[in-house]
Amino acid sequence: MLLLTIAAAALRFGTLDVQSVWLDEAATISLVHRGLTGMLAHLGSSESAPPLYYLLIWAWTKVLGAGPLGFRSFSALMGALTVPVLYMAGRHASTRIGLWAAALATVSPALYYYSQEARGYALLILLNAAAFVVWLDAMQDATRKRLALWSGLSVLSLLTHYFAVFMFIPEAVMLIRRHGWRRLTIPVLPVIAVGIALVPLALKQRTGGQSDWIQTTSLASRIAQAPKQYLIGLYSPQEIVTALLAGLLAAGALALIARRAEEKEKQVARLVALVGIGALAIPLALAVTHIQDVFNGRNVMAAWSPWAVLIAIGVGAAGARRAGATLGVALCALSLAVIVAVNAEPGYQRDDWRGIASALGSATSGRVLVTGKNSELPLSVYLSGITTIRGRSAIAAEVDFLALRTERTGRSPTPPMVFTRPPPGFMPAGIQHTDTYAISRFVAYKAAIVVDTRTLRRLAGDAEAEVLAQR
Repeated sequence: MLLLTIAAAALRFGTLDVQSVWLDEAATISLVHRGLTGMLAHLGSSESAPPLYYLLIWAWTKVLGAGPLGFRSFSALMGALTVPVLYMAGRHASTRIGLWAAALATVSPALYYYSQEARGYALLILLNAAAFVVWLDAMQDATRKRLALWSGLSVLSLLTHYFAVFMFIPEAVMLIRRHGWRRLTIPVLPVIAVGIALVPLALKQRTGGQSDWIQTTSLASRIAQAPKQYLIGLYSPQEIVTALLAGLLAAGALALIARRAEEKEKQVARLVALVGIGALAIPLALAVTHIQDVFNGRNVMAAWSPWAVLIAIGVGAAGARRAGATLGVALCALSLAVIVAVNAEPGYQRDDWRGIASALGSATSGRVLVTGKNSELPLSVYLSGITTIRGRSAIAAEVDFLALRTERTGRSPTPPMVFTRPPPGFMPAGIQHTDTYAISRFVAYKAAIVVDTRTLRRLAGDAEAEVLAQR
């Protein structure tokens, strides 16, 4: 168990700086840089999650620094700590199953991804997993201490992400059915109270439209997205092939539960499956009925732990040691291969704003940048002196068009667009093109001249393109 935890930490911390910071991480960095008061004041207008992660990361960066690695190291630690927690969850069936659960967590592409992102998902997964472990204990013997701990961890999970409630609900229902309302009233009430207290913040964030982007993708594709992300993460080379293979291996593990597992293992599997199914079914029902449609792969990562334990029960079943071990080793090897492939292929990584900033270099007098919507925030992490041009015109001696590759689920990324048409009064001055970005430079024929920002957006083919000044 200790070796798996060390391996998980080495994998996460050792590659923490391979990928560039992207938009959502830049939003976290920008928010924390406002200071504690400013951060809390802007939480309702700039984010779509409760405050706990932001409070913790604010304190964390006071010690380890407020650069990208300072932010990401917190998530890496949370991801590494999830490994022993998954071991404790699986151990309810057997020690062997606990080790398999820990192994799956160690090399999970999804957990690896969120363990290297300056967002609250790694903390959410850890807290939900910890609450899940205590819940399994309480299902056997609902002592006051266990119920209080389960309640406290559930509160912390809910303060990290609203979707934590969808694991809490089936857990609470099953505890009530087994032990009765009287014993559960006091543990459940604090979670309900915190949920009610968060309603004003949630409504403000919903009004701000921070989650509106989710519904731009069809619900059917988002439903398919969830198991794919559970198995092989967000994006990777040969995604369809690896997803199908991982799905077959996982299905084989689930089949072993029915055919080879002992009665105790089956009992734990039933409990785990009910929580996992409930945690997905409730938000899915809300989405289908249009009550609140924010169902997507990121949000339902809150329920990753019970599904991982369920697969671990299959590969670690006492009656299927050889077949289970074969499936488990294959699934872990495939997961690790996906992680290695993503780190080796920049096109499947996060948006490469660091690469663009490095290619642009230090500011030159009169440089104007034309780039996609929401680019200023991540670019400013690596490039100082970036400001949005609000007016219809600007004085420029150089205009650079910036483009990123576009990730596509199940297909290779679309290469970055190379702009070749110069703005009026400018001539081409070179193109830098990689797998992840392209920069098309144009310089004025004479001295700096006035450029029309509307013309620049038209040339970029994007009415919402940002026009930035670099000083």
